[in-house]
Amino acid sequence: MGHFSVETYAPPGSTLSGNQQKAFVSSIVGKVDATIARRPGLTCLGAIAATGFAPWGFWPATAASLVLFLRTVGEMASMRRVFAASWWFGFGIGIASLFWLAHAFSFQAAMPPWLGWVAVALLSAYTALYWALAIAVAHAAARGASQISFAVYASASFMIAEWLRGIMLTGFPWNPLGSIWLAAPDVSQGAAMIGGLGLSGLTILLCGLVAAATHGASVRPLIAAIGIVAALLAFPRKSMVADTPIPISVVQANISQSDKWRAGAADAQLTEYIALTKARPSGAPRLIFWPEAAITKPLDTDPGLRRRAAAALDSQDLLFTGAIGTIDDEGLANSVFVLDAGGTVLVRYDKAHLVPFGEYLPFASILERVGMSRLVPGDTDFIAGPGPQTFDVLNLRAGVSICYEIIFPTAVIDPANRPAFLFNPSNDAWFGFGGPQQHLAQARLRAIEEGLPIIRATPTGETAVIRSNGSIAARLPAHEAGRLDAFLPSPGDPTPYSRWGNAIPLGAGIFMIAIAGLWRARRRFPAKR
Repeated sequence: MGHFSVETYAPPGSTLSGNQQKAFVSSIVGKVDATIARRPGLTCLGAIAATGFAPWGFWPATAASLVLFLRTVGEMASMRRVFAASWWFGFGIGIASLFWLAHAFSFQAAMPPWLGWVAVALLSAYTALYWALAIAVAHAAARGASQISFAVYASASFMIAEWLRGIMLTGFPWNPLGSIWLAAPDVSQGAAMIGGLGLSGLTILLCGLVAAATHGASVRPLIAAIGIVAALLAFPRKSMVADTPIPISVVQANISQSDKWRAGAADAQLTEYIALTKARPSGAPRLIFWPEAAITKPLDTDPGLRRRAAAALDSQDLLFTGAIGTIDDEGLANSVFVLDAGGTVLVRYDKAHLVPFGEYLPFASILERVGMSRLVPGDTDFIAGPGPQTFDVLNLRAGVSICYEIIFPTAVIDPANRPAFLFNPSNDAWFGFGGPQQHLAQARLRAIEEGLPIIRATPTGETAVIRSNGSIAARLPAHEAGRLDAFLPSPGDPTPYSRWGNAIPLGAGIFMIAIAGLWRARRRFPAKR
């Protein structure tokens, strides 16, 4: 690492000279850097960085951890060491932010609960690979160049790695780094231009520049970082659009995951949803929203079940409810149905992006032999639907994104047929603490990116109405039965990100790489005069 330690001694009552003070500070910094550079230090630093995600939202800890991390790897000599160090840092982030996943394994009798912690470790190890690849590639590209170049390369390669994380092996873009800025609304609004992916890259760039400023006397990296923040804050903010006059009711029945699929419980649960829905806040027609799989039986094949659900409605109300659907003779789908007061199905949407191990078991023939099964009870895998769609329901343009689908940027709406709002029913009851809050945060990020309000209905929390700027208009407390009465927020204008998607941040990343490369070439091979 090239650090040194100078021992100093000052007699009692004396003070250190200027040189001695500098040596003492250098000694302390060297010891801190050496501690961070070890595996336990890197893992702990990653865990601290994870506190920027929901439910804590302490983004200064993330920023400080990234500065220390990038400072440390920026001084390493070999790409192999950088790869390993970045992996341990990413592993710490994964363990500290994905801990909630272990709770999901407590609901499946076919698998022991301890297997949940194995899953957390394996998923954290997988997501850490993207940190390792991004930072190691940046280190190799910036070899022999300045720390500013390293910050630029790290930002660009990290965006590419995050984009790959969202598409490889069906994709797992959970907790994008940019989501930490939801706790700083003025910064998070930048997602309307560059998306969560761009905010993630910008975070690496800013922290890399600050890290570069700690390496020498030059203040240029710090000035550059301040200029970028000023430009981001100067980005025009969307004015708040008044809510529509359309009343909505979002029902949260507080049905736990252990009770949800219990034999014989479906009728009692439907009765609970109907009871919470019936009491009207006013005489105006409502849009009523129930969570994912609020009805745990096939709704399309049972007219009596549809009429019973519709008994909660007045004559002009509409019910958006999650339920099981059938697909010919092929099997079952995780669906949303829109019913009128007569129980007629007006709209049906089938979930397209299914959850591995939750709604289907990948490599089933192999994994079943070692005792693996789906986390959701049942032996039948769900069948995927066709993808994002916009439905015209009585002059309302609605989009649907069921549960896990909301975490995929650029894949939540039909861009050729833009809806006025998104319905995001979810079942976060099996996530425990942490997961539901992170899920809500990612829904808020999608609202900013697309400029659309999002209605989230969950059985136990986080049920919320999200405006098009990502702010929460109304919210129900977790683990309480109740109904959220509000007015449907208005959509915002299409954002640059909704038009161009990840072409903006990825294009910016490629541009930064080109500029850094040209600057480096100019310095290495100055023009002859």
